[in-house]
Amino acid sequence: MDEFSLNERFLSVALLVMGLLVSVNRAEAQSGSGNVVINLKFRPVQTIVVTSAQKTTDISYTSTNDYQNGIAVTHDGHLTVFSTGGFLISVEASNENFTRAGGTETIPVSDVVIKALNSTGNETDSEFSDVTLSTAPAPLITSNSGGRDLKYDIIYDNTQAGSANQYINKYVSPDKPESVYTSQVTYTIVTH
Repeated sequence: MDEFSLNERFLSVALLVMGLLVSVNRAEAQSGSGNVVINLKFRPVQTIVVTSAQKTTDISYTSTNDYQNGIAVTHDGHLTVFSTGGFLISVEASNENFTRAGGTETIPVSDVVIKALNSTGNETDSEFSDVTLSTAPAPLITSNSGGRDLKYDIIYDNTQAGSANQYINKYVSPDKPESVYTSQVTYTIVTH
């Protein structure tokens, strides 16, 4: 009986080991899954840069023709824009008047009309509004789509207010070599 018991025990142990192996294999073979939510988040990013060599705009009256007809100055590629999505660019003056350096004489900023155009290579479908300069921000460029390195030409037009000799007495004798009237213009970009 001892032999039978020994064989029985051996068989029992062998069956137990096989049972454990099958259980382990089943445990390893079990599968599961886990989910991950991925969010792509886009925040509005806008920049506007005035070409550094054009940060000062001189509308210089130097001839009889200038005083008779006024002057328009065009800056090619004056503004460079980056925008994620549609945008609106507005323009405003810091003061109601251009003021003579070293004096109190003034010229209304509304004497200048600012106009915008797409620069060469800018294919965006932008809308443009001519803006009579004032201290209130006014829309100049509107676009329903964004882009990178979008360049815009800007025209500073003084032909209407500056024509017909309107400025013939704006030069003040003590100013040498010229009288300079100054105001600051600010361009602002926001989402649209």
